[in-house]
Amino acid sequence: MADGQIYAPKKLSLACGQNKPPGFKGIDLAGDADITHDLFVVPWPIKGGSVQEVECSHFVEHIPHWRPGWESDGFFRFFDELHRVMKKNGTARFVHPYAMSVRADWDPTHERRIHEMTWYYLDPSWRKANGLDHYSVSCDFEVVTINGMGVPDDIASRNEEQQAYARQHYWNVVADLEVILRCRK
Repeated sequence: MADGQIYAPKKLSLACGQNKPPGFKGIDLAGDADITHDLFVVPWPIKGGSVQEVECSHFVEHIPHWRPGWESDGFFRFFDELHRVMKKNGTARFVHPYAMSVRADWDPTHERRIHEMTWYYLDPSWRKANGLDHYSVSCDFEVVTINGMGVPDDIASRNEEQQAYARQHYWNVVADLEVILRCRK
């Protein structure tokens, strides 16, 4: 927060790089950013409860598990901070390489593989039901949808049961996941 300014964008592109969507304000260290800030440093220079819509493409897989001074996993820190800046019922869209795709390993700067089940750890009801409510995370996001992208034609042409089997048992059936979360407060 070099300039000390606090922003209140309605639509925010996290780690926008060179690909900020039209109508969004971007936050990143470089590129088309309107707000220059390291997303691994909290708090972000964003007013709490101000953001209605978030988009973030190919960044969450770069979140480190730990850095000096962090008391919890970086994934939880990131989503706790996102929860702080979002409005109630705001939506956030994420795209990332699927855990069971070689795309998750291509980039040497990827820090983690993200499976569809990873997203449920952001829901306190799910954590409690699974005996994980002791985790150091306080955000509350509902998983609205999770869609596989980049499914090969030979898999996509199969019936739903065969597609589900392929997703569960084979690698490279899904290249990326698109995840929509809703902020609960």
